[in-house]
Amino acid sequence: MRHLLSILFGAALTAAASWSIGRLLFTRLRIELRRLEYELLASVAGAALLSFLIFFLCAANLAYVPVFWAIGFVALALNWKFAIAPTAEAPVQLPAIQRRIFAVLAALFTLLYLSNSLAPEHSPDGQAYHLGNVYRFFRQHGFERITTNMYASLSQGVEMLYLFAFSLGRHPAAATLHCCFLFALPLLMFAYGRRIGKPAMGACAGLFFFLSPLAAVDGVSAYNDIALAACGFAVFYLLEIWRENRRLALIVPIGLITGFCFAIKYTGFSAGLYVLAVLAWDYLRHRRRETAMAFAIAASLMLMMAAPWLIRDWLWLHNPVAPFYNRLFPNPYTHISFEDDYRHYFRTYDLPNLKPLFWGLMVRGQFGGVLGPLFLLTPIALLGLRSREGRRILLAGAFFLLPYPGNIGARFLLPVLPFAALGIALAFEFSHHLRIALVLVAAVLAWPNVTQSYAIRGLWQITGMPWKAALGIIPQDEFLSKNSDSWITARMLDQYVPDGKRVWTTEAVAEAYSKTKVLTNYYSAEGERIQDILYSPTAGNSPTQDLRYTFPARELTHLRLLQKAGGSGEMWSIAEMRFFHGSEEIAPEKSWRYAASSYPWDIGLAFDRNPATRWRSWDAIHPGMSIDVNFARPITIDRTELLGPHNEPHTEIALDGISSHLETLDVPEPSNYRRLATATVKAMGIDYLLINANGWIAQDLQSDPGSWGLVKVVSRGPYWLFEIQ
Repeated sequence: MRHLLSILFGAALTAAASWSIGRLLFTRLRIELRRLEYELLASVAGAALLSFLIFFLCAANLAYVPVFWAIGFVALALNWKFAIAPTAEAPVQLPAIQRRIFAVLAALFTLLYLSNSLAPEHSPDGQAYHLGNVYRFFRQHGFERITTNMYASLSQGVEMLYLFAFSLGRHPAAATLHCCFLFALPLLMFAYGRRIGKPAMGACAGLFFFLSPLAAVDGVSAYNDIALAACGFAVFYLLEIWRENRRLALIVPIGLITGFCFAIKYTGFSAGLYVLAVLAWDYLRHRRRETAMAFAIAASLMLMMAAPWLIRDWLWLHNPVAPFYNRLFPNPYTHISFEDDYRHYFRTYDLPNLKPLFWGLMVRGQFGGVLGPLFLLTPIALLGLRSREGRRILLAGAFFLLPYPGNIGARFLLPVLPFAALGIALAFEFSHHLRIALVLVAAVLAWPNVTQSYAIRGLWQITGMPWKAALGIIPQDEFLSKNSDSWITARMLDQYVPDGKRVWTTEAVAEAYSKTKVLTNYYSAEGERIQDILYSPTAGNSPTQDLRYTFPARELTHLRLLQKAGGSGEMWSIAEMRFFHGSEEIAPEKSWRYAASSYPWDIGLAFDRNPATRWRSWDAIHPGMSIDVNFARPITIDRTELLGPHNEPHTEIALDGISSHLETLDVPEPSNYRRLATATVKAMGIDYLLINANGWIAQDLQSDPGSWGLVKVVSRGPYWLFEIQ
């Protein structure tokens, strides 16, 4: 019982602090709304402000448990003393049969969802990086500069709230806090329906969303998509109220929540576009002075809420929107090639065409979850264009759909789902009984056992009601050992890796449960660089090709290599660049200076006399790529050799301004090359390797770890842990 109370206390105090701060803001602004919408919208606005405050606590390394206690109870006290409660409103009279059916369904699924949110957190991204970063902030009492985890560079507005809840109730408290957004959003949709005079429609639409299997599993996990959906809908709701009464005070919460949408997730920028587009259109139509002022206030508050995350990334990573747009903001922490591959995969999921997309999103779930068969009816929402409310709902949905082509995963449609649900409910407004039937069908199809019958196997979804784990009857370790391979790996690392040692891994680890310093291969440029070194002895990556350029001897103070090829998608790499005069090699001098037009931060690897390392362009080759070598004094040279792999056949390299003869020679692989690779990795601060037995290089390592200079420490399931000697 103590375990459960700590979880509930952590989530409840965070939610109560948000509610209190929001009510104080609404009281100060003299915002008058109906009671239900007042409390819900105030809570969302308060969550934005609380997250904003916690950001600065983290920046000042003041994120301590007593500080969170103080914020929570001071906010509650001020709310009790100063906040003005809205007047009570008359109850809405829904048809009796609808009221009873909806109440039973809401209660049943609320118990299902709550039991899952209170159970130990074991969602893939929740335990890997959402709470992994939160756990790091908790240990450090604030931010630390992280250049090796791209997910740490994303905006983390909801994670600030998770930090508050986590500090009091640990992992399940954060997930339960996210579940509060899942409970609040359908109520907001109901309140909106009541405001436009269609409460039954709002209630149906709220349940359509609430019964989405993906919305459910996301909402009970420490993710951020449902929080973004709730905040996005709150922005739409407040803007609709502003369009009715033109009260400038409403622009303040609109601006705050809109900026918070971006702070939650970069894709939340669509909320800002929507608000600014509506305000700009209103100004163009009516030329009202107050609309221009509203536009300025909203834009300023959006920037205020978003700017801390942009500034943090600019100062630490030289890229305000890290880990994206690295061509626009070059930096040594994320490779352009990774960003290109990442974007391409999530735009296409490697599908030859997008024909199976709609069915896969709604029913099969092969894009990360099932939105629900009910949403196959989404095209019918276009019938809502007949009414003003329908047009506004669909317009807002279209704006929130804008980021989706960049990632066609199902989760990226969750902010659009409330508008789709409202559109469907509005289209069936002609039949009260048909809407009830649709809700019942959605409920049946959303029940875990039924969902498993039509969705693909292994789908991320709620599978049952884990009350014993939620109540602590089943210990956390026992529950996680059965439900999370990542947790098993995390515990293995903490058990076998000494404090302070670093592990490089090909797998995402449940960092929310581990203190071990982990470097995942694809999280950063450093992780990819280490992977490249370990790849080097295998699969044709070893430096066994020598490009030899000979020319009449001449004195040089500068030499440039030019890439003339392009269009193949290959990268350009050089393991070693050497200079000769006759038979004598000219050793690099400390005074020499090197530059590269693409990824210049690693150019020294082409001159470090270590064939296991190499400079790579980390971008597809294109004409005009260059490498420059500046000698401190004139050097007499008649030959230059470039050592590299054979698997870059489409590169075409020339010496700028020098007529030379090119020979392509085969050279033997360096002796003890595997051992050299791991020794190089160890010199870079990596002491252990965590390898998936089914992944690349695994069999080579397992069959002859001695040739790599490795000792197998332990294996758990498909994961092997090696120590570098």
